[in-house]
Amino acid sequence: MAILIKNANIVTMDRHNPRAQTAVVIGQYFAFVGSEAGAENWLKEHPQKELEVLDAQGQMMLPGFNDSHMHFLHYARAKLSVDLYGTTSMKEMLERMRRGLAAYDPARGIWLMGEGWNQDFFTDEKRFPTCRDLDAVTSEYPIIVMRACFHIGVLNSKAMELLHIDRESVKRYGAFAETFGDGEPNGVIKENVFDDIKSGLPFPKDDVLCDMLCESQNDLFKYGLTSVQSDDFKYVPAGGAYHMMELLRKAGETGKLKLRIAEQCLLTEKETVDEFFARGCDGTYGNRTFKFNAVKILADGSLGARTALMRRPYADDPSTKGLAIYENQEDLDYLVMQAHRHNMPALIHAIGDGAVEMCLNAIERARREMPYLHPRHGIVHCQITSRDQIRRFKELDVIAYIQPIFIDYDMHIVYDRVGKELAESSYAWKDYADLGVHHPFGTDCPVESFRPLPGIYCAVTRKDLKGRGPYLPEQSFTVEEALRAYTAEGAYCSYEENVKGQVREGYLADFCLLDRDLLSIPHEEILKANVTATFVDGSCVYKA
Repeated sequence: MAILIKNANIVTMDRHNPRAQTAVVIGQYFAFVGSEAGAENWLKEHPQKELEVLDAQGQMMLPGFNDSHMHFLHYARAKLSVDLYGTTSMKEMLERMRRGLAAYDPARGIWLMGEGWNQDFFTDEKRFPTCRDLDAVTSEYPIIVMRACFHIGVLNSKAMELLHIDRESVKRYGAFAETFGDGEPNGVIKENVFDDIKSGLPFPKDDVLCDMLCESQNDLFKYGLTSVQSDDFKYVPAGGAYHMMELLRKAGETGKLKLRIAEQCLLTEKETVDEFFARGCDGTYGNRTFKFNAVKILADGSLGARTALMRRPYADDPSTKGLAIYENQEDLDYLVMQAHRHNMPALIHAIGDGAVEMCLNAIERARREMPYLHPRHGIVHCQITSRDQIRRFKELDVIAYIQPIFIDYDMHIVYDRVGKELAESSYAWKDYADLGVHHPFGTDCPVESFRPLPGIYCAVTRKDLKGRGPYLPEQSFTVEEALRAYTAEGAYCSYEENVKGQVREGYLADFCLLDRDLLSIPHEEILKANVTATFVDGSCVYKA
């Protein structure tokens, strides 16, 4: 089957052919991209027995969006949780959990979960909830509620009982678990300890989770996403990650999974990264739909929770610099070195400038010791940075994985959190681009919505979604630069820049149509644009 796409406003992301009106798709690939007259001549030379005509009616056509960092399985699984996004008080959060309890069926064997609260938005008490707050909802069934950043979770007493967390056992968690003044655990768990707890929770079986994920891909197609790079290893019950990955690989081969997923394999301990490579896993695993792409590592927490690791104490809380996941540089170096040794990228979560420094040092050591290997290492988030650190990204050939939607919230807290000087060298996305640092866009979904257009709006305007700002307007992107960061840049990060991310001959026919020309409308209207159709492998997977 062949498709002639005509009367389109194609923004190709191909620097040699940036604009076109017509494209011909043969099977999975673009066979021709250019003018309508050129397409007519091409089809005369290459006649097709079956030719479907798609009249784009002047709509904008783009390569499919590529989210460079998200947690897709968590997004799918979160549909089982109570929605706590947008809660503006502790009272409202607890009331939503009570409503969730009313619909809760303990026979399913799944805990009562809530996701998305943020204490900074509370008008009554700007603090984390504790087990006492959750016990007021129920102490009969286990509850876990996750902060919007997913670096902080809170357990009720029943959950702590099931996890054997008490006055004595909590001591081994150190700063990663909070206590009341008398030494009793208060239910607040942080960072890698929280990740380990999440991975051990009872959840649906792997095949059910795989079905949920395949169903959820339709949510993403609605907004023009055709590819994601996803961190899912610790969102699967403990020990089940490799089986889940095999299910997803097979789902891609059978066509059940159409969304292209490049897995960022979260491996935070020496033992897990050693096991990964001992199993023979590396960047060769998978297929065009599902593949292993990188080793994911966590170096710190989040800015909103003050667990991002800073080089100096927080301006609004001098008692802390945040939390280092690896207190010793050598521990982080080992993980990065193992990835580098196997010529596989290390992607390291780092938000504070202290964590960014540790990451750059680890990557520098790996590149120095094995300069003959060139994996595409990256730092995910890289929010709080100094200007000298940004220059080191270029010097060390480090990819900056950016989530532009983050400034919707962070622009309102960053000056208070880190002070004026550091706030004005942070979220410096244009500096990366101007230096020639690769800078793919993403969302960190479900921390934020996976919708690309709000992120594009924030990158272009440097304003929040209510129009407030701008924050550091000199760091703004043009619309075309932002679109490139959401398409071609993402393809580079997964080593697929020669097969996708552009509307170009020989490239996969993954694309979307929009009802507005993002390059010509006022920036405020970007948020009003809608995707009208999405195609993967030349087949329509969404139509408005």
